[in-house]
Amino acid sequence: MTRLFGRFWPDTVASRAILILVAALLAFHLLGYWAFRVGVESFASAGRDGSLAERIVSIKRAIASLPDGAERDRVAHDLSSASLDVHWSKVSLVLGNAPATERTRALEARLREQAPDLAATAFRIGQADDGALPAGAANTDRHIMLVSIRLDDGSWVNFSSSALGAAQHLDWNLTAIMICFAVGIVVVALLLLRWATRPLRDLALAAERFSLDQVPQPLPEDGPAEVRRAARAFNTMRERIQRLVSERMQAMAAVSHDLRTPITRLRLRSELLDDDGTRRLIDADLGEMEEMIDSTLEYLRGGVSSEAARPIDLASVIETLVDEHLDQGHKISLSGLNAAPILGRVLPLKRAFSNIIGNAVKYGGSAAVGIAEADGFFIVTVEDEGPGIPPADMERALLPFVRLEESRGRETGGSGLGLTIAEAVARSHDGSIALENRAAGGLRVTVCVPRLGHSA
Repeated sequence: MTRLFGRFWPDTVASRAILILVAALLAFHLLGYWAFRVGVESFASAGRDGSLAERIVSIKRAIASLPDGAERDRVAHDLSSASLDVHWSKVSLVLGNAPATERTRALEARLREQAPDLAATAFRIGQADDGALPAGAANTDRHIMLVSIRLDDGSWVNFSSSALGAAQHLDWNLTAIMICFAVGIVVVALLLLRWATRPLRDLALAAERFSLDQVPQPLPEDGPAEVRRAARAFNTMRERIQRLVSERMQAMAAVSHDLRTPITRLRLRSELLDDDGTRRLIDADLGEMEEMIDSTLEYLRGGVSSEAARPIDLASVIETLVDEHLDQGHKISLSGLNAAPILGRVLPLKRAFSNIIGNAVKYGGSAAVGIAEADGFFIVTVEDEGPGIPPADMERALLPFVRLEESRGRETGGSGLGLTIAEAVARSHDGSIALENRAAGGLRVTVCVPRLGHSA
């Protein structure tokens, strides 16, 4: 239930603000409309009842002043109107069986207020279904109000009015105006909210596009105070990160330079040894040290290279690496596309796929490389026939300095940075890398890189 609610709940500041605004407007309009209707109906009802009471009293007095019954009936008809029907008769049209309602009590109070002498005069107030007049079978006449006032001679003046008990209908004109106002307010609020949240969208876009290999473009510090503060903090953070990475790279470059000098001296001295076995062991150790230095520097660059991105053929880069392994006598194959145009940097990509293919050959004894295309991406798979990686260690395999092969022998030694560097290079090319164990045994490494002209 919570997950379903989260799917339909607005996910942006603007959409949530609009939802709150619409809810507040709806509540305001409903309460305002209810208050308006209650106030207007109360005022209109009071005025209508008072006016009707005055007419009833004046008509009663006019009819009571006539001595002849026929004349009274004629005058009663003459005094009738569209909203008030008047009859003179010997009997009352109101039976008086139904209980009093709020409207009948209100009209009774008005009549007594307008004509105090009615307090001593019998009169009845009811509705059409409480009188001698037949009520419609579909209850269409139940809203008609009846008033019967007895004269001194025992006759009755009967009044019937449809205006008193008429049901109040919804004022669609007023409702339409309210809806138009609400829609107008929401549209204006939406435009203003989009304008107000634009700096937030710019901030998110700048964070997504942040890269160490690009010239930093300061984020404009405009908008509300909170947004300006966030933009200022982002610019400061980006400057600190770039300065930190630059200083770290300079320090590592200096350390690398200082380390290569004694390594070179040791390599020269090893050539003077008469023991060939010892010399080979020393050379292997020195080569491993140089490889560790190169891997660490590559990791610290995070896939960033001074080489400019340009259109290249990924298939040619991979084919070159495969040919090198074939020349060394390794068991390796290449299948799939012969051309894979992408926008990238040759040296980082060559290093990344060299690490992946090298691991497959080293730990799996062989490598099967395939190149395919799907959904605007080139998909490069490297499969081996080794032991694979335990599922619990899949995520750890991409972490820096993690070596799932614990031995430090010559055959499987390494710095634990190969896959980490490959992942960083793939990310720097708007791509991705994934690891999975094959059903037939071995590991499959999948690298996706966007095709030239395709936006990831």
